[in-house]
Amino acid sequence: MDRIMEPDSLQLEFASRFPRLILASSSPNRRGLLEIAGVDVTVFVPVTEEKRDGSTPLETMEHIVRAKLGCYLESDSFDPSLPAIAADTLVLFDGELLGKPRDEEDARRMLTLLSGGEQKVLSAVGLYLPGKGPSIFVDSASVWFRNLSGREITGYLATGEWNGAAGAYRLQRTGCTLVDRIEGDWTTVVGLPLREILNRA
Repeated sequence: MDRIMEPDSLQLEFASRFPRLILASSSPNRRGLLEIAGVDVTVFVPVTEEKRDGSTPLETMEHIVRAKLGCYLESDSFDPSLPAIAADTLVLFDGELLGKPRDEEDARRMLTLLSGGEQKVLSAVGLYLPGKGPSIFVDSASVWFRNLSGREITGYLATGEWNGAAGAYRLQRTGCTLVDRIEGDWTTVVGLPLREILNRA
């Protein structure tokens, strides 16, 4: 897969609909996805505990983004005139939920696990729209990794991109070289499903 260097039509459409918003997330991936398209982003860092509880992956993620968005909506920073987005992303592979790796060895384990297989990337969104209030939803995309050699995995780990990334890779950076193909919205894999947000706006 080619590296994403410039905003595509989806990002530009999103920026025209949401020229300014609050991002209740500390993720540099999500912020960069919006800012490269020209969105004026104000970051609010929610202070919540990301508990991996819930009877299903969807329930787990919905719980997390509800807490993140609620943290902003109940704060002194809340501006009812601006849209706000909170998000969380997990990778589902063979029944195992992969979040952010604990360390480099955990990242190696994840990349080795994902090599040559299909993963489901789930991105949950807590969306506040002026006049509409909050809503919670989850979008998914399927990602197929190439068969990665040990040397390729070691080389990717050396970039440091795995740190803080669900599944231990960042699609819009060097991580795109690990991917064979995607079915679904590539922005869902990055962690912010722009198309589904537009559909619900």
